[in-house]
Amino acid sequence: MHRSRRLLRFSTALALFGALGLGACKKSADSAGPSSGGDTSTPAGGGVVLRYKPGPAKIKEDLKVSFVASGGGQGGEMKADITGLLDISDAGPDKLKVNFSILDVRQFELSGGMKPEPKDGKPVPDLKAKLKEAKGARIIDMLGETEKAATKALPENATKKEGAPADELDMSSFGSFLGLPSELPKDGLVEGKPVKVSKEEKENVFGLEIDMETETTYTLVKVDDSSGKRLAEIRIESESSGAKEMAQGGKNIMLSLDVTSESTLIFNLDDQLPVKNTLSSTQNFAAGNEGGGEFRVTLDATYAPA
Repeated sequence: MHRSRRLLRFSTALALFGALGLGACKKSADSAGPSSGGDTSTPAGGGVVLRYKPGPAKIKEDLKVSFVASGGGQGGEMKADITGLLDISDAGPDKLKVNFSILDVRQFELSGGMKPEPKDGKPVPDLKAKLKEAKGARIIDMLGETEKAATKALPENATKKEGAPADELDMSSFGSFLGLPSELPKDGLVEGKPVKVSKEEKENVFGLEIDMETETTYTLVKVDDSSGKRLAEIRIESESSGAKEMAQGGKNIMLSLDVTSESTLIFNLDDQLPVKNTLSSTQNFAAGNEGGGEFRVTLDATYAPA
């Protein structure tokens, strides 16, 4: 099959993850009305509440990612082990700006349908060097949820000039894997008591808006203060599904998406910053008789002051 028609093009796969919010981790099910300022880990309503710390901070993120894609009789895999810098600053009431850049690339491998091939007689570029150039920024609230319009308007995320050639090995989408976890629950959690939250929202996938229904379960496993800091361990389980009819080739096709994810977040309640986050997620998509595919990602991130 000609390279341009391959389902598993690297840039295409990463763009899908960015569109579904699966980079800095799966979106939380409810993000309305967070408070800010001061110690919000023990509010009057009871339970343990997580909020990011307002004000500037610089965090080093060590990130390992494995990403496997299959579909249309093809398969491909990406493995990466990198260190990123998160430069956090105020962006208005209850908002933070997170600039991200890559400091070190220890491993970056592409295999199967994702492995690039020489083109027009030119060798494959140094992928590690291209990856190290990836950078960008996002605006988030105190729960880590991205403010899409404000993020799109940032100069750091300016799109390429009209008429500029497309880069099939564009690494800018990889930045979606870096960042603060976006899984902070809105309400307080009590140890050992699961909290389920449901939400309906529209997701834009390659220009097509799909209505997605999401149910997320948060469970506070424990709070450990043996290190001198209160570290909360939260288990997060999420299921999302949605479908959209689209016209293609003179006929209507039903595109469906199903997403399941599990993650464990260690959060420093005193510093109001993450310590560690692990995630496994599976995304299945189908397009009627045109077939479908599956994306699987595992992520292991640790955070420390830069």
